[in-house]
Amino acid sequence: MDLVTEALRELSRVHALEVVDRGMNDVWIMDSGCSRHMTGHRKWFSSLNPVSTKEYITFGDNGQGKVMGVGSISLSAKLSLREVAFVRNLGFNFVSVSQLLDEGFEVRFKKGACCVLDVEETLVCSLLPFGQVFRVDLTFVSRPRSLFGC
Repeated sequence: MDLVTEALRELSRVHALEVVDRGMNDVWIMDSGCSRHMTGHRKWFSSLNPVSTKEYITFGDNGQGKVMGVGSISLSAKLSLREVAFVRNLGFNFVSVSQLLDEGFEVRFKKGACCVLDVEETLVCSLLPFGQVFRVDLTFVSRPRSLFGC
């Protein structure tokens, strides 16, 4: 068995532990169309600064959410998100692929997996597909290991 298959099998096993659907509140969705990281959970921020100007996020349905602040959130020991928008009552949490790339991370998509690597090409986070999206549950952030050949 190759390392990619082994890693996918392990991730599938870990995610299978999530039997009860708790909704998407604790889940981050990797979004290639999202202009910035965003969440509606104020308590997750390690630092949060109010915005000095009125800033709004426009969603796919043309609805808008007001940005209340911008700050940092640690998803794991190896992955901290900077410049995360706090949008009150946002129903989902989004990780922006373009923002990760701007911060020096590499994002690789393969059938059945999405991997985030740091500048040294060390695996920082791996995600499995959930329907048509890749998601990471904060409770099940993958341990950084170089198993993936992503």
